[in-house]
Amino acid sequence: MPIQSGTIQPIPLQNLLIDLRNPRYDPRSSQRDALTKIAHAQAEKLINLAQDILDKGLNRSDIPMVTPEGDMFTVLEGNRRLAALKLMSSPALVESLGLPQKLTKKFKELCNNAKGRLPTTIDCVVTTREDANYWIRLKHTGENEGIGVVSWDGAAAHRFRGTSPALQAIELVEKSEYIDQETRNKLEKISITNIERILSTPDARNLLGVEVNNQQLTLKHPEDDALARLAIIVSDVANRRIKVTELDTWQQRVDYAQKVASQPLPKTYKPSPTPSKTSQDEESTRRVTAERKTLIPRQLKLVISHTRINKIYFELQNLNVEKFINSCAVMFRVFVEMSVDDFAQRHKILLTVPTRSKTRPGSKPKMVEMTLRQKLTTIADYLEKQGTCSKHELYGVRSLVANRYHVLSVDSLHGYVHNKEYSPTPSDLKGNWDSIQVFVQKLWAV
Repeated sequence: MPIQSGTIQPIPLQNLLIDLRNPRYDPRSSQRDALTKIAHAQAEKLINLAQDILDKGLNRSDIPMVTPEGDMFTVLEGNRRLAALKLMSSPALVESLGLPQKLTKKFKELCNNAKGRLPTTIDCVVTTREDANYWIRLKHTGENEGIGVVSWDGAAAHRFRGTSPALQAIELVEKSEYIDQETRNKLEKISITNIERILSTPDARNLLGVEVNNQQLTLKHPEDDALARLAIIVSDVANRRIKVTELDTWQQRVDYAQKVASQPLPKTYKPSPTPSKTSQDEESTRRVTAERKTLIPRQLKLVISHTRINKIYFELQNLNVEKFINSCAVMFRVFVEMSVDDFAQRHKILLTVPTRSKTRPGSKPKMVEMTLRQKLTTIADYLEKQGTCSKHELYGVRSLVANRYHVLSVDSLHGYVHNKEYSPTPSDLKGNWDSIQVFVQKLWAV
């Protein structure tokens, strides 16, 4: 079937060529030369990209652009991704490029982890080099007066990642009457990092009359005084009366907070007319809803027939992960392993492997129970083969298994308890659960 220019087509990985005229480097003479140049120049960045592709897949918001070259296709946009895929596909290729020993070792480890997990075809936009040049220029040469990619400022990045005390402070002040309209107009471009530094310092928070618990900003009584002090800080930062170099050290931040606390509270300004607020809206200006405090979201409903596993599931939906982080981490592992074992038993899947110890000639190898890492891989493979889970749905559990220090990949619970390398945070654990939630749901739905 002929390929039409400008269309998105699946193209075999083996038919994709690195662009010898890649603008990042001088023109290269061969595919090997081009790949060697990218690998040497990008080094750790290419390692990180390869690992991310392995964990999350290819970026679906940024499809590679290619142009036909006979039966092959030259990649005009996406050469780093192509290089990462080719290197993860062939340990021999990695060995032949003459990379530093450290990089060679990391790429060979990625090759081992990537077996059976890399895409064999890539969705690409097929076009001419001339047409592609327009879009490539817009992507790589800045905003171009709004036509190109417009970068997020600090506040936008914080909103995307989730609320933060600094962002909450700005939002509270913006809704108050303690700043004038000129300052209010500057909040969109405010340096949120400066406010973040102040609010991350406990002694400074005490002077200002605010608290931060579980990333939740709270105003102490009297709230209006605390809000007014926040308004002074926001105004100083927005109008550049305080610089980041003046907030570098703990002492500088405490001294600044002391200065703010000792000066008269600002006068109020009549804000621009806004729609009337309900009492619920009023409360939201004082306190922004925090993230969940449990490992497993309480709204998640699983039907677990096994009594003990169901009790552990219930506990993880009610135990405060912020206060009992180690308990939650251990029970997280226990719950997942019990769920996997129960699934295997129901579906008659053997979770044993031959022991590595030597046996007598002619005797059968002794079978031992798999590690949790091996169990998760086996069940994930089973779910994918049965069509119950897609590769995308299994990325989370596969990436956690690949992390040798993670609670789900350490060979035994005893090994985890004594593992000094793995020290999770509440957000880490909740993020880990979110990564495997679909996987766990499938275990109890099939």
